[in-house]
Amino acid sequence: NLTSALKGESKTQGIWGEMILESVLDNSGLRQGIEYEREVSVEHESDNRRYRPDVIVHLPDTREIIIDAKTSLTAYERYVAASDEDEKVQFAHAHVASVKQHIKALSDKDYTNLKGVETLDFIFMFVPIESALLMVMEEDHTLFDFAFKKGVILVGPTTLMVSLRAVENTWKYEHQQRNAQEIAKRAGLLFDKFVGFIESVEKIGKQLGT
Repeated sequence: NLTSALKGESKTQGIWGEMILESVLDNSGLRQGIEYEREVSVEHESDNRRYRPDVIVHLPDTREIIIDAKTSLTAYERYVAASDEDEKVQFAHAHVASVKQHIKALSDKDYTNLKGVETLDFIFMFVPIESALLMVMEEDHTLFDFAFKKGVILVGPTTLMVSLRAVENTWKYEHQQRNAQEIAKRAGLLFDKFVGFIESVEKIGKQLGT
């Protein structure tokens, strides 16, 4: 099924990649609709065109991380299936070119200037097969730096899971802080009531003494 998906149209590959992304999100501990949103339609500040990022992850400081999962893996599938070394080299170069093209297209969308979305200075480009990401990085050692300069960070399932787990731990800490503040607030109100109660008892004592 995986081979068929990779050999299929880009749309089929995209759907499969989104399924892998959904699996990573489900196991990250983050909750859809609370810590992250799927395919939210957002306007761009410059041209008012509407964009639909695959995922927007919310951070406690009202900032967001955008994740894009649309990556073509046709050349990578051909690279894996090829038995001839010359063909492998050819398909490896084609895979690098495909990833670079997507990095450029993603950078041109300028997701960091979407209305109402306070993104970080970069977005995550998700490659659903770990080995496909490792291969392209080994083939072109300058690729990560090339992507970073365009505000794009390449991530596979493992690196994305680690990043999302870090976000989830940040949210846990934030919730603990909020709970601590609420406890302190309620304790303060309770203390004020005790002070008022003691003052009332002391007043009654004085009146009885009189």
